[in-house]
Amino acid sequence: MAFFKKTIKTNNPYLDGHAEWQEMFGSYVHQAFVWRIIAILCLIITIISVYGNLYQAKQNKVVPYVVEIDKLGNAAAVKRADIAAPIPTTLIQSELAEIIVNWRTVTADLDLQRRMVDRLSNFVTGAAQGFITEWYENNNPYKVAKENKLVQIEIKGLPLPVSNESWRVEWTETVRNHVGTFMSSTVYEATLRIKLVPPTVDAQIMANPGGVWVTELSYARVLNQPNASSPPIGS
Repeated sequence: MAFFKKTIKTNNPYLDGHAEWQEMFGSYVHQAFVWRIIAILCLIITIISVYGNLYQAKQNKVVPYVVEIDKLGNAAAVKRADIAAPIPTTLIQSELAEIIVNWRTVTADLDLQRRMVDRLSNFVTGAAQGFITEWYENNNPYKVAKENKLVQIEIKGLPLPVSNESWRVEWTETVRNHVGTFMSSTVYEATLRIKLVPPTVDAQIMANPGGVWVTELSYARVLNQPNASSPPIGS
């Protein structure tokens, strides 16, 4: 470009004047050109930065958590599931036992009965959900309570795994009337197939802290049980 060249004096006043003009104003033109380049680069960087922020804002910010429990089955600690160890076996056992208690208990306390049914819905899905719905249609706990039957559930030992996905639970159902008179006692066992889905939002952590979902469920009376009378309900 002409403004990068050193002015050379000639005997032509027109050429010398043109050369002096280029030397005087060429640096301003060059500076303006450099600032245009800088402005364009800044604009490009700004666009990239804004796009990056928008992309990050659209990403999933949910962090899954796993709840650890103590020997009594109470929540003891909460850790991030994306960096924590697998869900503790004791937590799975605790939640499976709670599923059975919420499912089979019949109480005269209608509010407690409703909360048990609601809690159970937080642990069943798929075929198990359909099974439980059908069971409640045939064994409505509210109607059973009105028939002067209350059912108490006692889990017999910790639930035990029978495969990588299935667990076995055994429990005793004791039926009494509203004044506490014993009516019958029956031992049952159930096989529950589960899947583990760590909770990702606060509501799920509160409802199902271990992310234990029962997908299939089957149960039956234990044969040759001593001191057991006819099954109270759901046989």
